[in-house]
Amino acid sequence: MTTPELDRSTIRLRRCIAAAALGIALSASMQALAEPVRLSIPEQPLSSALSDLGNQAGLQIIYSQDTVSGIRSRGISGEMEPEQALRRLLEGTSITYQIDGSHVTLQGTRDDSAMALPTTSIVSQAYSSVAPDDGYVAKRASAGTKTDTPIVETPYSVSVVTRQQIEAQQPKTVAQALRYTPGVNAELAGPQFVTDQLTIRGFQQGTGRMLRDGTRTFLPEFLGWDAPEPYGLERIEVLRGASSVLYGASDPGGQINLVSKRPTTEALHEVQLQAGNLDYRQGAFDLGDKLDEEGVWSYRLTGLFREADAQADHITNRRQYFAPAISYRPSDDTELTFLGEYQKQTGNFANPLPALGTVFRDPRGRLDRDTYVGDSAFDHMTNEKTSLGYVFEHRFDEIWTLRQNVRYSDYRQSSSEIALFGPLGNGSYSRYNDQREGDGRLFTMDTQVQANFFTGDAEHTLLTGVDYNNGKFDQDQALNFILEGFDPFNPVYGQPLTFIPFSRSSYEQKLSQTGVYLQDQLKLDNWVFLLGGRYDWASNQKDDRSPQTQKDEKFSGRAGIVYLFDNGLAPYVSYSESFLPVMGTTVDGSQLDPETGKQYELGLKYEPPGTNSLYTIALFDLTKQNATEFVSGFARQEGEVRSRGVELEGKAEIVQGFNLIGSYTWNDVEVTESDLGTEGNTPFRVPEHMASLWGDYIVQGGALAGLRIGAGARYVGSTYGDSANSFKVDSYTVVDALVSYELGKLDASLDGVEVALNASNLFDEEYVAGCFSNMGCQWGQQRTVYGTVTYNW
Repeated sequence: MTTPELDRSTIRLRRCIAAAALGIALSASMQALAEPVRLSIPEQPLSSALSDLGNQAGLQIIYSQDTVSGIRSRGISGEMEPEQALRRLLEGTSITYQIDGSHVTLQGTRDDSAMALPTTSIVSQAYSSVAPDDGYVAKRASAGTKTDTPIVETPYSVSVVTRQQIEAQQPKTVAQALRYTPGVNAELAGPQFVTDQLTIRGFQQGTGRMLRDGTRTFLPEFLGWDAPEPYGLERIEVLRGASSVLYGASDPGGQINLVSKRPTTEALHEVQLQAGNLDYRQGAFDLGDKLDEEGVWSYRLTGLFREADAQADHITNRRQYFAPAISYRPSDDTELTFLGEYQKQTGNFANPLPALGTVFRDPRGRLDRDTYVGDSAFDHMTNEKTSLGYVFEHRFDEIWTLRQNVRYSDYRQSSSEIALFGPLGNGSYSRYNDQREGDGRLFTMDTQVQANFFTGDAEHTLLTGVDYNNGKFDQDQALNFILEGFDPFNPVYGQPLTFIPFSRSSYEQKLSQTGVYLQDQLKLDNWVFLLGGRYDWASNQKDDRSPQTQKDEKFSGRAGIVYLFDNGLAPYVSYSESFLPVMGTTVDGSQLDPETGKQYELGLKYEPPGTNSLYTIALFDLTKQNATEFVSGFARQEGEVRSRGVELEGKAEIVQGFNLIGSYTWNDVEVTESDLGTEGNTPFRVPEHMASLWGDYIVQGGALAGLRIGAGARYVGSTYGDSANSFKVDSYTVVDALVSYELGKLDASLDGVEVALNASNLFDEEYVAGCFSNMGCQWGQQRTVYGTVTYNW
């Protein structure tokens, strides 16, 4: 039994120990805050500068969006104490701050009330790379690592098309949005609005392989089309090269990650009307705000209706798009965002034309760019998609963070189209009819745990997770030959047609994939090391084949090293792998192995201190092995394709209001092994050289303040028109342009109103975008002009 005196002594001793421990902790934290660090923060909006400071100095900065909105900070660089850097960023403002260890809270005189955490913005949390960028230069991305990582610290090629670039250039498809991105041939199938067809580093890429917020969004083998709407995106991230460690089954060329618009806690109200040639009409809206005073609940509602004639006659495309989103942020450590999407599009694919009359001159001349080879009495296409999911993140403490992305999507598709088959003589061609109808669904889930910790002087960002995809679709397809011939130089439509059935199929297909992955990003002094591995189990079941079920297992690895020089240079080297299951059997009945990819990359990234710019150069050697070929109707996997090259990209804000982006690609792609006699050839529609340059300037003052002028040029080198390399398609160069004006600069009553005029292929260059055979050529996009009126309030 203890005495009261002993109890009082024990209490006093415990209080002394606690006070000493608290003093030591405070001293240590103040010493850490006072320890100089090397910083490189360009002149930019204050919110972006605070994000850079938080990441470079290891601070967590808490502030209200209203406190920093509309404020631009100076640039700082060099070695200094974090608190000194913070003071320099806040110079000239009325913002004050409080420091508690590595936590910094900002307060502004616009609102003298105490800050409530639910209305704050937390800098440096795991997925800040989904936030909108101010300008063209993105400094962070998640596609390369699945974590919020500076691009300069990522040992792989990553490009980002920001929201401002999308708004300036006004692309109508994801492919069009990537026209100024290195390594991407974005319009190889011409001006299609119902689908995205492109290549990355010489390998086919399309809608079925794209990611939405880091997860699959479409059934890769589903026969319908689904072209995502750029107006609903915050940014587009492109990871070039093999990437199965993060995303499982994928093509070796790379990954495209589409980042959805998210709810905002600041008032966002935008209405837009647009019109152009080819009877183009569009109405769109984008609304967002907090739903309560504290900002615990917020929303985003984006919608669009578009109708336009295609370049080819007798095709009208319509699109309805609606995307609601709502976020719940009960604290600075937890966020749950529900994302919905509905899209319906009708119209048709502009089917290809013969090389004779496009690439080569026919005795009767060249075919017009509006030549239509189908028949509107039979052609139709409807694609409908509905999806609902959520993005969840919870930070337990300074070390552990849990994230989970879940999405369920439902698809419906119905189409009938008529296309050319082959020459009949006398200038006419045979045709065929392809009819498809189906529906499908896809469930995806990616659960991740991230740990940020130190072992000695080494800082770790450890990511482990499991993702799961499960899809099913039913498809009916019928192919019919058409008995009557067709002359594209003298087309006749609406005549009775005789259909001769060739093949019919009806099947159900189920696909599933489960992957477990582990990745460590380790920073030691100026070194950044990345090491990752993944194991996948894939299943593909189709009820019209024997055997019906095919199962594959595969391990994929990646590794990379970056060295960060103090002057902003960051050389790196990396290795990565990919795999893609292929369903079917060889001539002896054995199961086909997955196609695999291996890539070696050497590069240099440069982020000059004190500037808002990023420059990159990458040298790569990428090989696709086990490529599937069909010889005499039987599958063989002796094929191999090698892609090597150099890519350069630069994005910079030269001075305030003047943005410049440029790229160059040299890509040597060769079939190195083949049983089809194509060894040594280049795959069709793959250019060896590509280059682009875009710049725009917003007048900052004077009588023309608010006027924006922009222009760009895109060069795509010559390509082969078939796998035999029997003919070439000429190179082309097209020019794009932009002019816009903020009417509020002219008249205060028009504040928030902006008018713009965009032109693609300004000088109406006539060119062939690409061919895949002598019957598979497609004209490039003719001059298109869009006038836009946007009102923001």
